[in-house]
Amino acid sequence: MPVLTFSKWSPGGNTTLLFPDSGQHPAEQAWLAALALDPAMLGGEQAGFVQLAQGKLRMAGGEFCVNASRAVGAMLAYAAQNSSPEQGILNGFAADPTQLTSSAPPPCPVRIDEIQVSGWHSPVRLHTRGAAPLWQVEALLRLPACSITTVEEGAQLVRLPGICHLLLGGPAHPLPEDCYAAAAQLRQRHNLENEPAAGVIWWRECQGQLEMLPLVHVRDADTTFLENACGSGALALALRLSRSGTRRAFSIMQPGGSALEVRLFSENGAEMAGVDGLVALVARGKIWLPDPVPRTRPCRA
Repeated sequence: MPVLTFSKWSPGGNTTLLFPDSGQHPAEQAWLAALALDPAMLGGEQAGFVQLAQGKLRMAGGEFCVNASRAVGAMLAYAAQNSSPEQGILNGFAADPTQLTSSAPPPCPVRIDEIQVSGWHSPVRLHTRGAAPLWQVEALLRLPACSITTVEEGAQLVRLPGICHLLLGGPAHPLPEDCYAAAAQLRQRHNLENEPAAGVIWWRECQGQLEMLPLVHVRDADTTFLENACGSGALALALRLSRSGTRRAFSIMQPGGSALEVRLFSENGAEMAGVDGLVALVARGKIWLPDPVPRTRPCRA
């Protein structure tokens, strides 16, 4: 029976499970995540594995995730503010708990960290403000050349490293009764089934407020969730809207009820994006996962 230390985070409502990366094979990580994400266990919308001392995050399907990256920013701040040996052992994220000091430093107005995240091509810089159990965390990303193509009326496909998003706006794409079935058909129609992660996002602007509803499928983890927030989806929508005008800052309301703030800017000649929003610590502890059920051969008459 696998036993894992975990912490559960809510970056804007996008509930994220983070586990220590203890060298599990990617297939094992995907299997463990699928078990833990079951509503009968911990539940959640996505999972990742962290080497906190090394500043590395690998999502269970090897995809890229902005919100999980922002959760790691909060985790790093929490670890610094609660750095007793006992806390390190409980969290399971300290590389060597004997190296930790027993006195916690006061919270800094802004904490700056840099991490490597699966799927993304360059380090992700994190600006974290606040203290447990609620932080404000901005993920700063160096943008590559992003492909944005119109694939049908009112629909654009935005390809980011480690994830792509199909954006559906306007009267041609009203919200369907069954989002899961509609998204599955759209992924198949536009040959997105083999992407590491593919989001289908319905969006609109109502009285000046942008709103989006994201449904994300992760191939290797074999998960599909109608998410309460999606950072990379918000970034994709901002990039698409910026192509048709001069707007460079966007406040995008998420289904969970809070907004993600996306800004596009230049830094030292590089195109950059910042995705900012709340991150809350929900729970932490240990989980006892069930052993896999052995496959049995069907009986023959």
